[in-house]
Amino acid sequence: MADKKKVLMLATTAAMSAQFNINNILILEELGYEVHVAGNFRKGNPIPDKAIRDFYKWVKEHGGKCFQIPSTRKVYDIINNYVALKKIIKLIKTEKYSFIHCHTPIGSVIGRLAAKKTGTPIIYTAHGLHFFKGSPLSSWIVFYPVEKYLSKFTDVMVLINHEDYNLVKKKFHAKRVVIVPGIGIDTKEIARHADSRTRIREELGLKDDDFFLLSVGELSGRKNHETIIKAIHQLDRSDIKYFIAGKGMGKDNEEDELRRLIVDYDLQDRVRLLGFREDVNDLYAAADAVAFPSRREGLGLAGIEAMAAGLPIITSNINGINEYSVNGETGFSYGPEDVNGFADGIEYLADHPDWCVSVGRKNIVRAEKYDYHYANSIMKELYESM
Repeated sequence: MADKKKVLMLATTAAMSAQFNINNILILEELGYEVHVAGNFRKGNPIPDKAIRDFYKWVKEHGGKCFQIPSTRKVYDIINNYVALKKIIKLIKTEKYSFIHCHTPIGSVIGRLAAKKTGTPIIYTAHGLHFFKGSPLSSWIVFYPVEKYLSKFTDVMVLINHEDYNLVKKKFHAKRVVIVPGIGIDTKEIARHADSRTRIREELGLKDDDFFLLSVGELSGRKNHETIIKAIHQLDRSDIKYFIAGKGMGKDNEEDELRRLIVDYDLQDRVRLLGFREDVNDLYAAADAVAFPSRREGLGLAGIEAMAAGLPIITSNINGINEYSVNGETGFSYGPEDVNGFADGIEYLADHPDWCVSVGRKNIVRAEKYDYHYANSIMKELYESM
């Protein structure tokens, strides 16, 4: 009997594969591949350790294998990332993969260098390039030359927003460039949680007339939750409550800074950090609007999920978020540091519930094109072509 075909799913952290590659693994499994997952299972993961252990177990239950490598998201952590590269090269030579699918900036550098060394075909999904219109000059100086050079060794480069896609198509050297609407969302599953509103609001201690603004995302500088906290402070309205569902991690962990900001502004009764939550769809059902003020997003799953839940969104107006967030139509959008703008938008939403309901209904329709079935069909065709 011939050996089963194998694919390596590679990312800097195991959490990336756990959060964004389940569907891809299932598609590969359906196509007859044995899927191996490599990444850092021990450090740098923005989800609880139990979730990482559960993912490890899930991969094995699906006939795959998991491999620990010491890769980190730090660009200048040369030693650990070099060790990770050597381990991946050795792994490829041992397992003889049909192709590699890599993710994350550091994971993609490791993957493409290893693919070049071993002559292995490779797909790279960029979940939002670090350089984009409005990004710091340092991002262009550090990341652009590396990505452009490594694109020469990339068989397929997958982008999740049109700004990145157009740049790569015009300037880079990948053999094939594909755009896909992220990993997709389960619109039907989100809709099934609509009846959770009363229960969750009671659990959170919200009154019937409280305006519940929600953010979902890790507690990092990139997610920029502090801008909304400052806007809440500026509004000084006891009926507007802002809750953040997410976990801090690593060097970019902003949890202590956010807690300090909440205390300094005396917002303990209006702003709460909920930690990592597994009931995000229930939180959407309980919320009145979702804030998504990121400084950088390849697309931004939470914003699209909120739309699918029938909520208006108030977002930053940067790269991937602009794919679906339209100022005055899906809610409001502002520059990431525009505290005054966000404060005005939040107050308008709080004072115009009928408008929020109307926008939310239209957002449900807008979100349908991001259903995971569409993303899966593109990825299946891509895998078959490899």
